[in-house]
Order: sequence, then C-alpha cells, then structure tokens
Amino acid sequence: MPGPALDLATARRWAMTARLSLAAAREQIDALNVFPVADGDTGTNMFLTLDGALEHVRVQVELGEDTGGLRDGLHLIARGMLLAARGNSGVILAQLARGLADAVGPDVEAVGPEEVAAAFEQAARSAWDALATPVEGTILTVARAAAQGARGAVQAGEGDVAEVVAAALGAAQDALARTPEQLAELRDAGVVDAGGAGLVLVVEALHSVLLDLPAGSDGEVPGWWSTGTGPPARVGSEEAGGTVEVMFLLTGSDPERAARLRAHLTHVGDSVAVAGGPHDYQVHVHLDDPSAALEAGGLAGVVSDVRHTSLSGDAAAHGAGGDPHCGGPSGGGSAGLPTGLQVVSCVLGDGVAELMASAGAVLVPSGPRRRASAGQLLAAIRACESEGLLVLPNDEDMVMVARAAAAEARREGLVVEVVPTRSLPEGLAALAVLDPDGRLEGAARAMREAAGGVHGGALTRADRGAETPVGPCRPGQWLGIVDHAIVAVEDALAPAAEAVLDTLWHPGVELVTVLLGEGGDAQVRAEVERQLTGRTAGTEAELSVLDGGQPTYAVLIGVE
Repeated sequence: MPGPALDLATARRWAMTARLSLAAAREQIDALNVFPVADGDTGTNMFLTLDGALEHVRVQVELGEDTGGLRDGLHLIARGMLLAARGNSGVILAQLARGLADAVGPDVEAVGPEEVAAAFEQAARSAWDALATPVEGTILTVARAAAQGARGAVQAGEGDVAEVVAAALGAAQDALARTPEQLAELRDAGVVDAGGAGLVLVVEALHSVLLDLPAGSDGEVPGWWSTGTGPPARVGSEEAGGTVEVMFLLTGSDPERAARLRAHLTHVGDSVAVAGGPHDYQVHVHLDDPSAALEAGGLAGVVSDVRHTSLSGDAAAHGAGGDPHCGGPSGGGSAGLPTGLQVVSCVLGDGVAELMASAGAVLVPSGPRRRASAGQLLAAIRACESEGLLVLPNDEDMVMVARAAAAEARREGLVVEVVPTRSLPEGLAALAVLDPDGRLEGAARAMREAAGGVHGGALTRADRGAETPVGPCRPGQWLGIVDHAIVAVEDALAPAAEAVLDTLWHPGVELVTVLLGEGGDAQVRAEVERQLTGRTAGTEAELSVLDGGQPTYAVLIGVE
C-alpha cells in the first residue's frame, strides 16, 4: 500500500497546521531568548511569517493566481513566506518552502522522498550561506540536521515520504536537544535554541499532516526543548497597532501608484497586500485607523467595496505598526537623495528616525519585538527612485531579512546592496560616510567599513530573572551589554555603565555616539554624560549624546 503523498492539499494543510502550532507556542519560544531583555521575538516572527504567507495565498487565490497545480501552489506558499518573513528564523522557514517548490517539476501532482530531502538540503544550505559568521547551536544546526536525517532515510531506501520526514524530525529533535552543549549561554539558561525549537515544530507539523495525526502528537513541547529549568515566564508584552483589518477594491490605478500605496500602507500598518493590476487591485492591511488606509487609497485610484473587520489582536499585536516619525517614500524621508544612491533604513524611535531621515534615508519601522517583514522592506525598496539602493537593517536579527528582500528586488531588476549593520549606532556611522553621487559598490564598501569600525554597547533593565555569564540577574536590575554579550549585572546604573565603558574604551577612540532610549531619563543622561566626559577629557575624542527614543535599550553606545 503506498504511503501518504505530499501533494498541494497536504502542503496547504502543513502550512495551516504549522501556523496553529506556532500560534500556541509563540510565547514559549519567545521566552527561550537567553537575554533577559524584552527583545526576544523568535516565536512571534515565525508565527507571523506563516500567518502572513497564508494571508498572501488567500488574497492571490481570490484574484485567480493559483492554477491548482502543485508546483505553482508551492511557489505561491513560498512567495507568501518570503514576503512575510521576519527575523532570521522566518527567512529560513521561507527557504524551506522555496526549496520544496524548486524541487517540484512541471505537471507533478505529488513529490516523493528525493524531492523532500532536496528541499531540506536547499533550506539548510541557503541558511548557512546567508550568514558571514554562522554559529553552531542555533536554528542553522537544527536545519542541517533535518537535512542530513532526510537524506539518510532516502539513501537507506526507506522510500516513504512520511518516513523521510520522520527521519528529518528525529534528527532535528536530537540536534535541538544538543544545542546547549554548543552554546554556553543556552546551557547556563537551561534552554535550547529558540529558532531551532520553532523549526522542529514546523517539521513536526508536516509529519503530523502526512500521518493524519493531531498536531503535537509526537511529544509534549517541554519534553524536547527544555534542559531542566525550562523556559522562564515572560513578564509583560508589548502591544502594537493593527486592531482592524481593512480590505477594499482599488480601480483606475496603475503599477506606479499601486507601488506607492503599498509602500505607504507598509509604514502605517501590517499584513499589507496590494495585488492585481495593471489598473485594478485588491488591497488588504491591518492597522488601527481605517481612514488612513482609505485616504491613501483615494490618492492611488478609486476605492470601493470597503470591508472592515475587528481583529482579536493576536496576530496583529506584534506587527510593525506605523510611526509618525518614520517617513515613507512619499513622506519626505527621501528628500535628501532625489537622484543617485538612496538608503532604506530600519529604525524605531523618534529621535534616531529623525536623524536618519535628515540624512536622506527612507525609513521602515522595525526594531525589537516589532521587526519588519521582508515584504515590507521590499515595498520600501520598490518605492524608491534612484540609480542604486543600500539597505541598512540596523539589527542583527534583520540582516537575513534584508538580504532576502534585496535578492527579490534584484530579480525584479533593481540594483540593491545590503550593508549588514547590526545596531542603530552602526547604521548612523554607515549613513555618515554615504556619498549619494558615488558608485554603489564603492559606497557599500565605505559604509561597511564605517559600520565595522563601531564597537557597540548598551544599558537596559532585565525584564526577568536569568543566569548570565557574569552571574544571575533579577527583574529590574541594570544590564551592561557589549557586542551582544552581558558584561555586568548591577542594582545601580553607574557600575553597569562603568563596566561597559571599561570594555569599550581604548586610547584610539575618536568618536562616541550615545542614543538615549525610552528608559533614558534625566538621571540616566546625567550619569552617562558624567562618565563619558571624564574619559574624553584631555583626548581628541568627540562625544555626542542624542535622544534616540529607541525601545528596549535605555542607552546605546557606539565607539569609533
């Protein structure tokens, strides 16, 4: 009797089942973040990637884009995942779907074991190649193990698609359980890698669908992602916009105005789709103020068939909502660079947004727990009119997303380079050396060098108790962070700041940039300025203290 087949109906059920699994586990996966800071959103990013993909498929099917064939249907799912991808983990999920789609030949109704193994291998290869310095003990390790498990099953002649996926799942679970052995911070926190945990859930969903089992029947989640202490409970949650779903028909438009509308909606809402053309489009967006979408639509054509739906706030609560200080392509953000090279920059925070906009950057709202999708970045890239584009992710967890968006833009004929900035100070340093009239390759090289010369630090309060490399912390204590590693846990700001500066400081310092965030009140400013003034006195180092307004991190420090 032949085993279960992986056809289009099964693939769609897989996507829906994986979405349900991630919806149930997203907070637990977020809490696996080893940093006791309100910055961990891996589970949310993976959930929103699948949620956005299913919404994309729904809209496209309504518009008649789905022919019903397996290859086209898989590419539609993969495309939706790419556009909705948030964070490194979301991009890897999209690569898994793309690998499966690419493995399917024309007129094929169902894929076999060889194609499934090839899909896992392509996803793992793409993920590892995307990072300049890949790290073992992360989702990359789990993705590679899944691929090796699938390939091993094929070579052993196990034959059945479900058996191949079962082998991939078993290997992924084993690799996930070993991640604490590979990363000391995971071992100290008593948890496994968050991205790897999410990936195992997605593979488990495929296995469940193939065998027609209830999702999660392969084992209770804590049984394979906790190493003893288990993930700590997360304190509080950040609510963002997206409380209303708005859909309408736009007629009498054109591709250029539709692209501008898409870019505008990206800056004021989430789950954006402007599909169709060349004159009529179906528009979809999640946001708080429906009139904002309708007013923007009225500038792009004739709006009709308007539908409003109140959302529960589950999926939309963590979307990248609008920011009045983040100028989109039509909001004046690109006024400084009407021709030549142009920059698309990810940012959250009033002050730092104004700084980047004044330097000519087009801004995409994105930051801790409100990270933008690849589709939102792509919309901003499309809306720019320039000879070449440079993308600044300004966040370690947005680098792969930016590269995915840039790769898609290049396929559309746009000239785009990503400068892999990992923090806002790195982004500001890169912007400072931009020559808008220069050549793209030279500008990208200069910006990379400028960003690479920044040594970064941060000060913030712990949002939960945890073990750190320098001892345990309690909620509310000050954490000193240098290059994404905790170097101090203190009850008071002063010693934490001193530890950070001791680590960052050296005789060759020329410029110190400080961005004060949402928790950077007058006392914080006074203490940071006091310590830095003492260190820069008698030197040629220049000190700049700015009100950045960024969330999560009360103080960001860049030393050049």
